[in-house]
Amino acid sequence: MLASLADPAVGAPGEGPARDRVRELLAAAGSVLDAAAHAIRHGDPVRLPAPALAVLKAPDTADLFRGAPLRAAHRLAALLDDVLETAEPGSGRTAEPQEAMLRPTLWQLAPMVLASVRAELRPGSPILRHAVRVSAVACSGYLIGHALPLGHAYWAPMASVMLMRPDFTQTYTRAVARFGGTLVGVLVATAVVQLAHPGMYLSGLLAVISAGLMYTLMRTGYAVAMVFVSAYVVFLLGMGGVRWDQTVPDRVALTLLGGLFAMAAYAVYPAWETPRLRTRLADWLAAGGRYAAAVLGQYADPAGARRGDVRAALLEVRDARMAWQEAVDRAAGEPVRHRGISRAAADDAGNALAAMGRHAMLLEAHLPDRAEPPDPAAAALAQALRTATEAGAKAVRERKVPRWDAVRAVLAAWDAPAPSVLRGAAQQLLDSLDEVSEALRGGPGN
Repeated sequence: MLASLADPAVGAPGEGPARDRVRELLAAAGSVLDAAAHAIRHGDPVRLPAPALAVLKAPDTADLFRGAPLRAAHRLAALLDDVLETAEPGSGRTAEPQEAMLRPTLWQLAPMVLASVRAELRPGSPILRHAVRVSAVACSGYLIGHALPLGHAYWAPMASVMLMRPDFTQTYTRAVARFGGTLVGVLVATAVVQLAHPGMYLSGLLAVISAGLMYTLMRTGYAVAMVFVSAYVVFLLGMGGVRWDQTVPDRVALTLLGGLFAMAAYAVYPAWETPRLRTRLADWLAAGGRYAAAVLGQYADPAGARRGDVRAALLEVRDARMAWQEAVDRAAGEPVRHRGISRAAADDAGNALAAMGRHAMLLEAHLPDRAEPPDPAAAALAQALRTATEAGAKAVRERKVPRWDAVRAVLAAWDAPAPSVLRGAAQQLLDSLDEVSEALRGGPGN
């Protein structure tokens, strides 16, 4: 709604009294959202500035705006009312009156945890693969560590468990950072012990300082934290009279062993994201088509359409987009031969689908009133878009280039005049779909 009001192409004119009111509305929306965020963060009642409320409820808004800008202004005021109601303590979102929005208790989280576990109990789940890898590596590392003539055998499996993540990139970077940080930390601590020969109390003080620096600098990077963790271990063991040559070789060797176990687990039982990029892209494409079709359905039948369908479809699109972005980030550092989508094709296709979502959201910002007559052209376009994107998602999974002839035919058949926002956004939706196809057609391997 904010973007719809701010854009002169679909909102108020670029200059004049209407544009001045748009600036006031945008500033008032910022004040309302700031006040709601403060109330949620601190659990206090919402303290809304009076000028902001006066602007949002101004009676002369209908005199300044007409058509789409007026609908957007009214919808913005309604949405901000929902924000304030949700942020207010005792709004029904909390268990007790006058309580702030609190995190769920342990017992309230239990059903959510069980549902998440059941959802991952499937052969293709990367989370299940990660659980199997961690279990196998921890057990193997513990047995091999005890079989080696080294002390502190638990360091190897502990290092593996702390390094391993569901994706290869994070595991690899953490392994390098841990080994490098451990090596630097034990060398520095050993140098201090050899030069200063600290006693028990001084070793304890150095251990406390190392722990404090670890917590202080933890957010600067994993390698930095490992430097001070390793120094802490050397000083702590030195308090008990253990010589440096009894700890440093074991620490370095077992940390390296744990890192090698973690890397070997990915070679034996991998879970690469690169081959699954097409599936993630197809899921996003299908979800985007359902969202756009749900929005167009509001134009097709303003009186009978359910607004909840649009919100459910929007949340599905957001989940699919986040899954795609996470997959792209993970695939960027994987040492596998290209079997999915090239980097350029992934970027172009992702940008096109993001633009498609923005165009559909623009249509949602200008939904017609329930008293408006149905639009048969919107109904035909919604059906064509839903069918075409489902077929397009199937084509993407099968390494084919999707086609949008049905959507193009529906737009070409629009001989009756349609609302400017609807017609313009519908054409932009088709343009975005064409850009997806062009990205997948770009070159070898696409």
